[in-house]
Amino acid sequence: MTTTPGPPVTRAGFLAATAALVLAACGNDGGGRSSTPPDPAPARTVGESASTGPTTAITDVPPASVMAEGAAPSTATDETAAATPSVIPAAMVGATTIDGAAFDADALAGRPTVAWFWAPWCVICRGEAPDVVDVVSRYSDRVNFVGVAGRGEAAEMREFVADTDTSSFIHLDDSSGEIWASYEIFAQPAFAFITDDGRLETFTGSLGADELAAIVDQLLDA
Repeated sequence: MTTTPGPPVTRAGFLAATAALVLAACGNDGGGRSSTPPDPAPARTVGESASTGPTTAITDVPPASVMAEGAAPSTATDETAAATPSVIPAAMVGATTIDGAAFDADALAGRPTVAWFWAPWCVICRGEAPDVVDVVSRYSDRVNFVGVAGRGEAAEMREFVADTDTSSFIHLDDSSGEIWASYEIFAQPAFAFITDDGRLETFTGSLGADELAAIVDQLLDA
């Protein structure tokens, strides 16, 4: 499928389909919790404060997606399939994994992506890890899952993955905070839900397996 640049971030493209699910998760025991980082959060880029729950519409931020370089042209004959763009999350281009390897962001093209933002010292992140792994095991054939580790060193991140048995999906080393800032993530745990055509929605707080799975179902339909 030929890849094309994605649309600008709207953060409201599928909010109506997911907001009720996310807010319901906040009402459950343990839902919607976040862990405050030990260091000051980086400055926001669009002048709004971070909050737990779905973000509101933002129009003055960079595109959420870019052309997937080197992708082969589509061989699809169906007009609908041929017209569907294939994009990748722009913030993950050029990223490095916690093992020090270059991350192939082009591999994300063609499917929706769920990014899980965590820190190695975050107790809440550690506690929700089994739920994330559960959802990954159920949807990894249809959805990309990427861990985005921040506010720590690579060795600590690798230890977290080993301790929580979350090695079933790739984790990026965002010790610089660049990816977190791009998605306006300032506390952990948090999630970014990105449609296959580049629309973005974020949520700050903890989600159980059922709540996360329900949102992923909506993401697939978005």
